[in-house]
Amino acid sequence: MAGRRKSSLETYRKKRDFSSTPEPRGTRERSEKRRFVVQMHHASRLHWDFRLEAGGALASWAVPKGPTLVPGERRLAMRVEDHPLDYRDFEGNIPQGQYGAGSVIVWDRGTYDLAEGTSPSKEIEKGKIKFILHGEKLNGLFTLVRIKPREGESGDPWLLFKDRDEYSKTSWDIMRHSRSVKSGKSLDEIGHDPKSRTWKSRPAARHAAAPLAKARRDPMPTLKSVMLATLVGAPFDDDNWLFEIKWDGYRAICAVDAEGKLRLSSRNGLDLLKRFPQAAGLAQAFSSIPIEVDGELCSLDKQGRSSFQKLQDAAKTKVPIVYVVFDLIYADGRDLRREPLEERKALLEQLIRDRDLVLFSKHIVGRGKSFFALARKRGLEGVVAKRRDSLYEERRSKDWLKIKAHLEQELVIGGWTDPQGTRAGFGSLLLGAYERGKLVYAGNVGTGFSEERLRELHAALKRLSRKTSPFARGDVLRGAHYVEPKLVAQIRFAEWTRDGLVRQAAFLGLRTDKDAKDVVREIPQ
Repeated sequence: MAGRRKSSLETYRKKRDFSSTPEPRGTRERSEKRRFVVQMHHASRLHWDFRLEAGGALASWAVPKGPTLVPGERRLAMRVEDHPLDYRDFEGNIPQGQYGAGSVIVWDRGTYDLAEGTSPSKEIEKGKIKFILHGEKLNGLFTLVRIKPREGESGDPWLLFKDRDEYSKTSWDIMRHSRSVKSGKSLDEIGHDPKSRTWKSRPAARHAAAPLAKARRDPMPTLKSVMLATLVGAPFDDDNWLFEIKWDGYRAICAVDAEGKLRLSSRNGLDLLKRFPQAAGLAQAFSSIPIEVDGELCSLDKQGRSSFQKLQDAAKTKVPIVYVVFDLIYADGRDLRREPLEERKALLEQLIRDRDLVLFSKHIVGRGKSFFALARKRGLEGVVAKRRDSLYEERRSKDWLKIKAHLEQELVIGGWTDPQGTRAGFGSLLLGAYERGKLVYAGNVGTGFSEERLRELHAALKRLSRKTSPFARGDVLRGAHYVEPKLVAQIRFAEWTRDGLVRQAAFLGLRTDKDAKDVVREIPQ
């Protein structure tokens, strides 16, 4: 449920008859403290009530499976009405026939600090709150994030999860910690204790929440295209945008079905597993299946930078690769393309199990200029800016922007020149890009080739040889050899000249993941 939520105790009071119950009527208090409580509550079903002090009341969520200290595990948390602050000490029995009938214990309590933002109420209104708990059982960094209800469902669903830190525990079992931090008693002991406090409230039948519709699993989508960024000329600052590193590799969609079968596809539908069999471990790399993830297959240098040239070698030498993930398309039976980007990324980070093979693409919010300056200083390709609330669109969008620190793009190979001196193979490659369906000459590149690359590429060029020029203006260099324009090269260069040619170009590798007909000159907007 998006949007601002009423910050009052009105709903809490409507559910209770204070003429027949000792429950506190509750008033909103002026308090600068940030306390939390988790109450274990056995009503019609066992659940945990997770409550954070915010705005003079207790913002509350019902967590069916309870909180966890296992990083990567997420817990559904249904937002319920605010409770008064003096509710945090309640422990006792609610009689049968009353609202919330059952036994309650104070399972954990303590204080918390915000990890982001300055106001708990404002963070909750935004739909995401990150906080650090200081409790007797729960400690460290946690996140609560609102998610969209499935079609036919009611309520206000969120997810609660533990972020990875020194308090994470991979073997956490909540039922091994089932006693009250207030009395030391269990739920059963409270339930059978005649001295336990008994609270009465209005009958459940009159105020029961509408039952949730039976959950339905969305089909896993088959993408027609990946979401692409629009090139712009300069970085900017804006708190509505987040900024990521621009990774230099092969764009790849990773899909693992319910049976654990992996599909790893390039942006034009090629099977990347055939070229990179070392990526087969992605089938077990996520803690939830079926799943569909968007990312980039990369090979990293010693400084942790993605290198397209090194990735070319990875396909032959089986050197390590990493799958850098930055978007979540499908998980837990839900098609997430219509969810806000920041929510998709928050869920994705928690699903990563194999952090050697999978790298989460972190981001910063708002500070695009300083982030771009750092990317340029460290020799990165550039940055990508994305609207924090952007939906996943299967096309090039202005909700995603790319700002390049170094000019680099794909260009079509239309021919080659003879080598000079002792060089074997060819001298340079003739390059082009499509304009209105015609291949227009864009210059040549003669550096960036190893001897092995020269031999292999020359053999491929001879197989594609043709007598006439594929370029719109005919012959571009005297004595040139021409080829069918099917190969796509990744080129880094200093600038475009006034004549539309690349200057100081260097060859980085061939791109098998992009169709030559889709190559156009990228002009910043």
